[in-house]
Amino acid sequence: MTVREMIDSLKNPIKEFSPIPFWFLNDRLDRTELKRQLEDFNEKGVNGVVLHPRIGLPEDFVYLSEEYFEIIRFIVESAAELDMKIVLYDEAMYPSGSAHGLVVKSNPEFSSVGITLTDNPSDGNVIVKLSGGKYIVSKKCGGTIRGIHFGEDDGENNAPPSADILNGDAVDKFIELTHEQYYKHLSKFFGNTVIGFFTDEPCILGRCAGRYFEWTNGLENDITSAGGELSELEGLFENKPNTTTELYKNIVRQRLNNVYYKKLSDWCGAHNIALMGHPKESDDIDEEMYFHIAGQDLVFRWVSPEKGSVDGVHSVQAKCTSDAARHMKKRRNSNECFGVCSRNEIPWYFTADDMKWYIDWLGVRGVNMFIPHAFYYSIEGKRKDERPPDVGPNNIWWKHYKLFSDYIKRISYIMTDSKNCAKTAVLCKSGDMKPDIARGFYENQKEFNYLPYSLLDKASVKDGKLCIAEYEYEYIVGDTDLNIKNVCGADEVVDFDFHTSIPVKELRVSHIVKNGVHMYFVVNEGETTLCFEADMPIDGTPVIFDLWSGEYYGIPYCYDGQRTHINISIGCRESALILFDCKNGSYAEQTVGTKINGLDFKLIKEDSLTKTYTAYYEKNYNTGNEYFEAEYEEMAECYVNGEFCSVGFYRRRFNVGRYLRRGKNEIKLIVTGNIANKYSDSYIPFGLRQ
Repeated sequence: MTVREMIDSLKNPIKEFSPIPFWFLNDRLDRTELKRQLEDFNEKGVNGVVLHPRIGLPEDFVYLSEEYFEIIRFIVESAAELDMKIVLYDEAMYPSGSAHGLVVKSNPEFSSVGITLTDNPSDGNVIVKLSGGKYIVSKKCGGTIRGIHFGEDDGENNAPPSADILNGDAVDKFIELTHEQYYKHLSKFFGNTVIGFFTDEPCILGRCAGRYFEWTNGLENDITSAGGELSELEGLFENKPNTTTELYKNIVRQRLNNVYYKKLSDWCGAHNIALMGHPKESDDIDEEMYFHIAGQDLVFRWVSPEKGSVDGVHSVQAKCTSDAARHMKKRRNSNECFGVCSRNEIPWYFTADDMKWYIDWLGVRGVNMFIPHAFYYSIEGKRKDERPPDVGPNNIWWKHYKLFSDYIKRISYIMTDSKNCAKTAVLCKSGDMKPDIARGFYENQKEFNYLPYSLLDKASVKDGKLCIAEYEYEYIVGDTDLNIKNVCGADEVVDFDFHTSIPVKELRVSHIVKNGVHMYFVVNEGETTLCFEADMPIDGTPVIFDLWSGEYYGIPYCYDGQRTHINISIGCRESALILFDCKNGSYAEQTVGTKINGLDFKLIKEDSLTKTYTAYYEKNYNTGNEYFEAEYEEMAECYVNGEFCSVGFYRRRFNVGRYLRRGKNEIKLIVTGNIANKYSDSYIPFGLRQ
């Protein structure tokens, strides 16, 4: 593929790489409204959805009933007519595995089980009597899931019971009740319109279980057979790890993998769809082998612009999935993103600026399928307060959402069927993905990939490099006796791919090759503009492609015989894709434009959510490249002489030249504040900053 062909593909992103949001089905479902919303999504470039039964469904709408499947089938048929894709969701509501309590209803012995410490042996099934007189007993732990009707949430009387997903018979019942029923009603759509089944953070104990540790009947036999001492399980309750507690954790993890994930994975594979979703923990990388589309879940602002992008266990999750996919030969990897990512714990206070930051955070780390949390079917009454915000149709940016969907499609495209050029493998396992070590690689633009220890038996050593899938690593971080250069961190990796003239700690870079084209995806994760010189070991003409606008341009460069040098300025919330045309094609450079200074915007109208400003500009000659800059909060729509020009969320520049005419021109900015001003008790200041 040539660079120009790559640019053409990027300018016109295809449906395959669409965001696929959770669609909260959370009210009485009307066919006309369902179809209207699907058509609206499709027009905005959202060409697929996850059908997520959610709290707010009326009680007389029975989960998995014939009436339920009539509605689901109508949605799927409507999606098929629109050439949209559907991902089914396997629970009502979450965590997965109980079929809205129907698994336990079919057999009470399928309830979640845990072990606890007690003085009374009659409290449960005695696993072991301890030397101090206490007992470890197993019993039903009382775990629940969040249900789909009001009164079924955490701590409420009707919350459905969770199932023992370490019990193979219980998991078989879950599949029989859920997956088999969906297939019975929708089989002709499997593998075409229906592309996957989403399983959501399965939790062995369920929610609200109290002080228990995971268990299932007979687990004591597995532990003793493996050489464990049951009395040492007391260390779980005392937070004192020992040989048996570590053995216990490994046995539980492996049993969950074999009994739950593998059964679901095998079922989905046999029915020509993908197992999708995500495991419970952000660093569950070994579990990703069972997902046909590896997945994770970015919620609660675990990482954020204000907290930082490279700290803590949750900072690993994007590369957890992308690197699992790379080494396990999975084409796509996903992230359920934006859920409950409100600022300052104010419901609905999530900005377009935030959304852009998170998309970039995920994309530069290799995520290539975005599952926004969430689009709400209804925000009536209490529904709007259930895990907000809506990041789609009930937010201020919806009429301009195609900008976001196209941006997501372009990132997903470059990160699919491509290969990054990391030279370092960071060895890891579930529960230990070394975020502290990763920091140095991120902040010095030295690309690395996580490689699970469990995959080393699929790797080989050739010419001093560790080879697995399409990747060759010159350096390894981690304990191994392989004859590869072992390093403790980024400082010991002497090779620079993307080298900067000054330290730029907030810059993230991924060097990818797709269809023979070398590209560098660069992202500013900081709060200020980054300006620096960069050099890369590529001989070719550099071209900047703006993944947000779809525009591209050449830039000045110098090739010194080994590396190409360029100057880069990348603003806050900005990204850039640098492509190298190794045939040295010619590309027009970006026009700087004529800046309009001194516009005097006057506030002429305001209400609780919007403020309208106007300014006047006298144009005496034609250039066509005039622009002005404005500081605003949060969304600014620009009109020139009554004609819509552009919208800004994070960019402060408005290109108005082609809309101007000789003489007097009216420039109008309509600034819309955060939707929290409408749906919460807080007031978020908004408007022009002059």
